[in-house]
Amino acid sequence: MRKHALTIGTGLLAIAFLITGRVTLAAAKRAIDVDLLLVLFALLVAVEILRESGWLDQLVAFTISRFHTTRGFAIALIAMTGLLASLVTNDVTLFVVIPFTVVASRFSDFDLEDAVILEIIAANLLGCLTPLGNPQNLFVFHRSGWSAAHFVVVMLPFVAASAAGLLAAVFLLGASRPLIKADVELPKRNVLGGVAGAICFALVLLEIARVINGWPAAIVALIAGIVFLPRKLFALDLSIVPLFLFAFVIVEGLPRVQLGGHIYFSAIALSQVISNVPATILLSPLVHDWKPLLYGANAGGCGTIIASLANLLGWRIYAKESGRDPRFFRRLTALNFAFLAWIGVIAWLL
Repeated sequence: MRKHALTIGTGLLAIAFLITGRVTLAAAKRAIDVDLLLVLFALLVAVEILRESGWLDQLVAFTISRFHTTRGFAIALIAMTGLLASLVTNDVTLFVVIPFTVVASRFSDFDLEDAVILEIIAANLLGCLTPLGNPQNLFVFHRSGWSAAHFVVVMLPFVAASAAGLLAAVFLLGASRPLIKADVELPKRNVLGGVAGAICFALVLLEIARVINGWPAAIVALIAGIVFLPRKLFALDLSIVPLFLFAFVIVEGLPRVQLGGHIYFSAIALSQVISNVPATILLSPLVHDWKPLLYGANAGGCGTIIASLANLLGWRIYAKESGRDPRFFRRLTALNFAFLAWIGVIAWLL
């Protein structure tokens, strides 16, 4: 219950709104974006199948094997993190990249803590290039009615500025040294699982392109999940799906008030205390232009440990894999706020 406190609390509030009549069943039905819920479920299952198939690990290993210095290795890890996050969401990317980085560090002398911290920041700030990068992007994409191409064009300057900041950080945080290659044991690859995951992911992309609705992707993902994730499907954390469902009802019942400040700064501030996904949903009824909310929520993923789910997951994964924690938490928080200051100003100017 502690793990899913936000989802449970949101559900209770949504039920209260329905019982008291603040939101009628008809209004709730109109407010719920069924396609978004279906494609979000399909995406979560698809990327888990791909992760279990071992092909994502293979992609990371192939990429970083091309480099010979610690600086080049760090840049490769950050670039790969951003690329994967833009395709399979930021949290799933961290489940692949961080354990691999920790294992690789046992055979080389690069700065593990800084590399993992920059991977977490890259997952937040580079992965947001596409609607698939994180849940708040997918929400805005569906609500805005934009095309996928327009979404990428809007986010490109934001991501370019973030990439410049990350590149500068790589050069500022440490000198480059020759890299001792790591002999990392990769998980066994499952060809059929990789194909099934790719098919599910392709159906998600077709929904994003508005070629089909969310039902085919969700149905195929459910069948593939039963076949290729027989023990993990019901253990898979799908709590973001009911969270969105309940949030749609709550937003419908909230009073329509105007903010005293700019929506961009409100998104950043609210993200620091409730994280950027709920902040995006709660601020959406007040939005006339989606770009400030999109920039504010993604910039607001930097800062506190709860500003983005990726921050919290990255910290937990690192602690589990490496056993080192207190110093990492302090350094993660410090660098996160440094990047919040950087991208916060740049994104406001954009």
